Amino acid sequence: MSRETILLKKEEKIATIILNRPERRNAINRQMMEELITTIEELALDEEVKVVMLTGAGKAFCSGADVDLMTGGKEGEVLGEQSVEELRRSYVFVAAKKLILGLRRLEKPTVAVINGVCIGAGFDLALACDLRLGSENTIFMCGFVKIGLFPGFGATWLYPRLMGSGKALEMLYTGDALNAGEAERIGVLNKVVPAADLEKEALTLTQKIAAGPPIALRLMKAQVYEGINMDLEMALGHAAMCEAITLASQDHKEGVAALREKRNPNFKGQ
Repeated sequence: MSRETILLKKEEKIATIILNRPERRNAINRQMMEELITTIEELALDEEVKVVMLTGAGKAFCSGADVDLMTGGKEGEVLGEQSVEELRRSYVFVAAKKLILGLRRLEKPTVAVINGVCIGAGFDLALACDLRLGSENTIFMCGFVKIGLFPGFGATWLYPRLMGSGKALEMLYTGDALNAGEAERIGVLNKVVPAADLEKEALTLTQKIAAGPPIALRLMKAQVYEGINMDLEMALGHAAMCEAITLASQDHKEGVAALREKRNPNFKGQ
């Protein structure tokens, strides 16, 4: 497919999606949403890709929705003329749902590499990924309250599950920024590294994950997210089923053999 607002690179089992509108700090417009949705669907079917990395071109990760989507913008004028029900069913929210769920439901591990500002809908994109790396240049902000909007890309579900309800509501209510150090302390960032080392650290992490057993990783991801909404008894039942699947896999046999032979395993997802 033709891509104009994002770049896609594939190398050694790792696919890297780069938001590529640096002149707009990688703001999300309609075309970017459509290209992201299609690309994520494509990667879901690519058996060669084991890990997906998401980052931004230039000095920003993503500054949120493009102002052209807002009232008074090129596309916002049309949206502003619609009723509440028409707006609810408009392409913006249909696409937002596909995009956030597409990332969350992708059966491959996902890593957001947050190289700069990460605001609004961009913040939601980052939180929809499994892991997040940042640097001293990483800054998060909700910002919707500053323009009288409710966050429509999943923030009120995503925030409290990562940072707790108190901090989530503080960010939603105030629109204040969250720096990299505090983001790491409360679990929004898995790790903060010097900006000069961010790309290298991201590659090291994704290569390590890509070398893992695909079946086990896929089941781990699914059960972590599904487990959020189930009790312990049900989770233990699901865990037994998932471990039974991996016990019967060739990857498990390879892992045990590699352990005994003191070598690195060669997992094939079988």
